[in-house]
Amino acid sequence: MKSERIFLIAVLLSMFVWGMSWSSAKMLSVYGSPEAIAFIRFSCTSLALLPIMYFTKNSIKVEPKGYGYVFGAGFFMFLYALCFFKGVQVGLPGAGGVLVTTMNPLFAFIVGLVISKIVPRKIELLGIAIGVIAGVFLLKVWTRSDAIFSFGNSYFLVGAFVWSIMSKFASQANRFGNAISFNFWLHLVSLVGLGILVDFQEVIAILENADTKFSWNMLYFSVINSAMATTCYLFATAKIGAEKASTYIFIVPSAAAIGAWIFHGEVILWHTVVGGFLGILAVFIINRNQKINT
Repeated sequence: MKSERIFLIAVLLSMFVWGMSWSSAKMLSVYGSPEAIAFIRFSCTSLALLPIMYFTKNSIKVEPKGYGYVFGAGFFMFLYALCFFKGVQVGLPGAGGVLVTTMNPLFAFIVGLVISKIVPRKIELLGIAIGVIAGVFLLKVWTRSDAIFSFGNSYFLVGAFVWSIMSKFASQANRFGNAISFNFWLHLVSLVGLGILVDFQEVIAILENADTKFSWNMLYFSVINSAMATTCYLFATAKIGAEKASTYIFIVPSAAAIGAWIFHGEVILWHTVVGGFLGILAVFIINRNQKINT
C-alpha cells in the first residue's frame, strides 16, 4: 500500500509538471521555430537521462526484442511532434492542448480494444465520459465550437491518437528494459527524426543568443518535464497499462490553467474550475481500486 501511494503521488506530480510545461513552452516559443526549440529540448532530454541512468544504476541497454517497441514509440513520438508543430501554426494552441489531453484517454481505450482486446468496464466508460465532459467545460465549447473544431485543430486530434499509440508501445517497456532507458531511446529516435527537418544554423543562433530566461525554461521543459515526468509516465504505462495511465492526463489541463495564472496572470474562470474538478473525478473513477503490478 505504501508503494502504491508513492506511485500515485509521483504520477500526479508528473501530470502537474506536464501541465505547467505549457507555460514554459509558451515562453520558449518566442526564441525560434517549433522545430528548432523541440530539437534543443530533445537533445537536452537525451543528455539529462544519461546521468540519471548512471546514478540510479539503470542500464542503458534494452533487450533485443524490445528495440521494435523503442523504434515504434520513437516514430510515433516524432509524428506527435509534427502534429503539434502544425497545429500550433494553423490552429488554436490553447484549445489544442485541451483537445489532446481530453481525447487521448478515449483514443487509448479504443487502441487497447483493437490491439489487445481490452474491453472497458462500465465504470471506466463512465469515467471516460466524465473526462470528455471536463474537456467541454475547459474549452467552453458552447461559445466557440466553430473555432475549436476548425481544420487547424484537427492536427491536435490526430496528435492525441498518435500519442495513444505511442503509449501502447511504451506499456511494453517493462518487459524489455527500464522506463529510464526506454525514455532515453524514445527521445533519441525522435531527435534523429527532427534532425531531418530542423535548420541547424537556427539552432546554433538560438544557443548563441540564449539568455537566462531561455536557459531556465529549457531546463524545466527538457529535464524536469521530459526526462523526469515523462519517465514516470512511461513507468506508469508499464505498471498499469497504457489505457489506465493515459487517464491521468485528464489532470493536465487544470495544471496548465494554474501555470497560466501563476506565470502569465491569466484569470481562472468558473468553467475552468468545473472542468478541472470533472477531470480529476474522471481519473479517480477510472483508476479506483486499481492494483499496481510490482
